[in-house]
Amino acid sequence: PLLLPPTAFAHLRRQAAALAALRPRMNACCRHHTPLPCARRAWTDVLDEFCTDEFGVKTRQFHCCRRHGPA
Repeated sequence: PLLLPPTAFAHLRRQAAALAALRPRMNACCRHHTPLPCARRAWTDVLDEFCTDEFGVKTRQFHCCRRHGPA
């Protein structure tokens, strides 16, 4: 569990939640017949979800969320 105070630090909670969501997907990719494309899909899916969450709050978004496409 993430040891952060109950108030503030929401941006770190969102980052930690994204990493927690990525872990099981990467583990599944290790058993996949094409692990690299699977891992890339997992990463982009989790990152897209993270950025959606980032743009849903009134704070400055994480720098990578302002990039689009392959960037």
